[in-house]
Amino acid sequence: MRGIVKSKPFVKKIRRQKKISSWFSFYRSWRRWQDHQSPISLFLKKWWLLVFATFLLFILWLFLLKGTWYNPVYLIKTIEYTQETKSKYWNTELFVLSSKFLRGKYYNALRVWWESQLVDWVRTEYPFVRSADINFLGDQKISVDFDFYEPEFLVKIWEKRYWVWWENVSDELDVNWSLWKDAFVVDTPAYAASAPSIAWFFYEIWYDWYKDNLPLIQEAFPRMTRFVYLVGSQNFIVFEDGKMIYLYKDNVLHQIDKLQKLQKYYEEYKNLATVDLWSLTQDKVIVWWW
Repeated sequence: MRGIVKSKPFVKKIRRQKKISSWFSFYRSWRRWQDHQSPISLFLKKWWLLVFATFLLFILWLFLLKGTWYNPVYLIKTIEYTQETKSKYWNTELFVLSSKFLRGKYYNALRVWWESQLVDWVRTEYPFVRSADINFLGDQKISVDFDFYEPEFLVKIWEKRYWVWWENVSDELDVNWSLWKDAFVVDTPAYAASAPSIAWFFYEIWYDWYKDNLPLIQEAFPRMTRFVYLVGSQNFIVFEDGKMIYLYKDNVLHQIDKLQKLQKYYEEYKNLATVDLWSLTQDKVIVWWW
């Protein structure tokens, strides 16, 4: 016979359901706690978290800068200027101005933030500086190579020579500097030798005239050996093929056209010593033979 107590049927417990139920219970508790938090307390907690994250990033950023851009190894103490720069334009005042800006800065930071500012810095005194190339030589030393704009033309006053770049931008040069060698030369007579500077040069003929007309004159006189401005007047002399050809400042193209017709139709042109393209009238030319 079987006993009165019956054995219970085997029931397998599902632990997953208990875990899921426990998780939902925890989530509901957490949500209820969140709901009871005031907006101000929630904002403060998020704000302090943001402050901590920002502070941590700032510290990491300082370590990064200290090891790269502001590494003491790259602190600039010695500055050299390349031989190419010195051969083009050896100006001690330019180098001193540049060194004041560079010394005490860090090379890596300079390459990122300051290289263009160096050019802006020196252009306040030397606007014809085109660019600057900075290279690290080691041992806290750098080299600087300046590049310059080519001058529009050069003015020769006796033994002195002046670069002219733009209006009111000029500088006396040394004949040993290489930058001037390809510039077109505007010569002056010997009586202008006592002039103390180039300021008077543009009194009668402004800079814009040279900028607009010199290319035309160079094209019209490809064998020109000398171009002279007669200081104190509005006239010029072109020396070409042994001749002196006088030009006036107005209507240069018209004068060139007259000369070309004279060369084409006047058989004795090659025997002329002097040609005046303007002194008589706009449509006539005065000539002298040898």
